[in-house]
Amino acid sequence: MVATQATDWERRYREGATGWERPGINPAFIAWRSDGTLTPCRILVPGCGRSVEPLLLAEAGFDVTVVDSAPSAIAAQQGRLSGLHVRAHVELGDLFAWEAPAPFDAVYDQTCLGALAPDLWPAYTGRLQRWLRPSGRLFAMFMQIGRETAGLPFHHCDLASMRTLFGDTAWQWPPSLPAQVPHPSGFTEQPVVLTRR
Repeated sequence: MVATQATDWERRYREGATGWERPGINPAFIAWRSDGTLTPCRILVPGCGRSVEPLLLAEAGFDVTVVDSAPSAIAAQQGRLSGLHVRAHVELGDLFAWEAPAPFDAVYDQTCLGALAPDLWPAYTGRLQRWLRPSGRLFAMFMQIGRETAGLPFHHCDLASMRTLFGDTAWQWPPSLPAQVPHPSGFTEQPVVLTRR
């Protein structure tokens, strides 16, 4: 486990304690792809886990980079992406130490923020700014739990707090937010697309 993370993700993968994983594609991802909001570009998926979205992005012509600190997650992504004729880069690393070779056009954050301890959120938000080019977009899912949970390694991402964390000086918020989407845990996620200023 890397020093910046309070959860031993690799242990959870080995023990099958992966209640945060979706059995399919995130509905917000489907909506963004269907309505043309998320189109092929250089995109980063931090804390990718074993999600299928990186493969779908690569197959759709995106230049995808995935980063995760858990070897099992990286092995799953390599297993899907290796041997395919797609632009995909799979990297094992600590998100607070990993450096992008160049800014990305977009970041797809599927509850990575909420999986981090809240005291790390300001530093992580700073990393997101560094990873994105000006006018680059953050496709985020903010976990809406309403309270801390005993079984899931997530933290509630209060929307008022998110507006402060992703303040107007650095991020442009949309005029309205789409409907929340259900999570297999029984809670919901709030999709939002933020633009880096």
